[in-house]
Amino acid sequence: MDECDIHDYVKASLSLEFESRQQYLDELRQQLDVLNDPTMHIRSDELIEQAREWYRIGHTIKGTAPILGLGRMGRVAALLAECWEWSYETRSLAGNELQGLFQDCYLASRPLLHELELEYEINCKELLLEQKQAPLKEALPSQLLGSRLLVVDDDRVLRSFLARKLRLEGYYVDVASNVEAAIKLLKENDYQLITLDLMMHPQSGYEIFEVLKEDPMIKWLPMLVLSGRNDMKDIVQCFRMGADDFVTKPFRYEELSARIQRMLLRHMEFALLAFNDPLTGIHNRRYFDLQLQVEVNRAQRYNESLTLVVIDIDFFKEVNDRHGHPAGDLVLQKFAHLLQSCLRKTDILARVGGEEFGVIMPGITDLEAEKTMNRILQRVRSEPIAKHDSFDHFITFSAGIASRSTSKSVQNWFQVADYALYKAKRTGRNRVVRTSSGMAQRNLSGLEPQAEEPRTILIADDDRMLRMMIADQFRKEPYKLLEAKDGETAYRILVEQQPDICILDCIMPGMSGFEVLERLRTEGTRAAKTQIMLLSGRSSDEDVHRGLVLGADAYMFKPFSLIDVEMKVNKMLSAVRKTGKIQL
Repeated sequence: MDECDIHDYVKASLSLEFESRQQYLDELRQQLDVLNDPTMHIRSDELIEQAREWYRIGHTIKGTAPILGLGRMGRVAALLAECWEWSYETRSLAGNELQGLFQDCYLASRPLLHELELEYEINCKELLLEQKQAPLKEALPSQLLGSRLLVVDDDRVLRSFLARKLRLEGYYVDVASNVEAAIKLLKENDYQLITLDLMMHPQSGYEIFEVLKEDPMIKWLPMLVLSGRNDMKDIVQCFRMGADDFVTKPFRYEELSARIQRMLLRHMEFALLAFNDPLTGIHNRRYFDLQLQVEVNRAQRYNESLTLVVIDIDFFKEVNDRHGHPAGDLVLQKFAHLLQSCLRKTDILARVGGEEFGVIMPGITDLEAEKTMNRILQRVRSEPIAKHDSFDHFITFSAGIASRSTSKSVQNWFQVADYALYKAKRTGRNRVVRTSSGMAQRNLSGLEPQAEEPRTILIADDDRMLRMMIADQFRKEPYKLLEAKDGETAYRILVEQQPDICILDCIMPGMSGFEVLERLRTEGTRAAKTQIMLLSGRSSDEDVHRGLVLGADAYMFKPFSLIDVEMKVNKMLSAVRKTGKIQL
């Protein structure tokens, strides 16, 4: 942002502040007129509702006025809201008691209302005379320009003020005045952050948390909660339900802006670590699996075509064996870059295994995808993919393509694409094969050798991050992965689903790994095929002996290498179960 841009920004920001204050004062005039209504204190049949109206107006002014620079008005409104807060208590009041309490609060509120009237008049005059220069604002970091935010607040003035200020900084901003409208927007658009007013009417902001938690498309969105109540119970509950930050009204806009920037930058850093492959720089399997469901939902909503491509570099092992892993890494990097440059911006590319890549192609048919992949294959054949130690590396690849079928699950769809890749490799590699769901299903069902039922691995550990890392280590193989965060859940899965392998932590909530083994042995409910590897943070011969006596097949101490875990599990899966214990 150059000097000219900064001055334009300051001018627009200053104009917006004046305009927002004028809009707010117009809104305030209407609220004060409601409180000055001479019939308000005599409608005895509606005393509770009248009291709540006083509280709602005081509460709204208290939260919004200071944000627009009207600090004294906010403090007076806070006293007004405090006076009528009893109207939201659950205890019931008798007629005479209610009427007396209302009359006392009404009399106590008259001086406060008079102060608000005076503040209103003073601020109207100051607004006409105010000519101060606003301080220069810092430019928005370039990586945040164009980020899309959703502002959810039932206060029209504050909602408009925040949206317009944020747009001036370079964000795209949508607004919603209630929970229902917010949920609709969340399902229609991609957002990078939400600001949420907690105290809305008729539904509270808590409703949004439930939607975020259940929807894989939006569960990772950063959320900043705004509230007019500095209540510790609200703060704790919001953080437990998934909020990333909590700001109490009134607040200074500069602070809110800084918090939003920091949240967005940290979320970008997290996404880079969690969803990107460090070698190639493209997305990883975790991101690919999440986005696959997102794109399926989108295609179903808009009735659009969606095509999946699975790509495998032919004879890649020979590159590593002949020229070493640095050469193999370079080939993977260059191939990923070539794919990215040949695909559309809307296509989603990920490294889903060692030398295997996946592409989600929205809005095109499998025939169009086949033409694209054949063009890329022709280019790969015609020139070296990389040069290492003066040696030109030529490669080819095999690809399987499948279009989305509304009658099939995401897992089945991936199997269909995987079958097409299998067919490409069986028929000579160096080719692209497109197959229909029906054809693949018939072949998988018996016309060609059927793939083995995927082995099932249960990962039982109360450390969520460790479960996720171990699961990622096995996603490149066709395993069915199950997870348990406590001993009771692990025991139930072992009995009901009988996995092939269980990676079982010794220390877990409810039941320890040792107690799970003991219960399985005592009740005789362990499946004959299930092999169990215990994990322990203690390097103790006594623990090892206890685990093996109780029926464990292998033992591993933390910290460990994920590659070692994979090797030992694969060895357990390939071993024929014997009466003795497998020594790994």
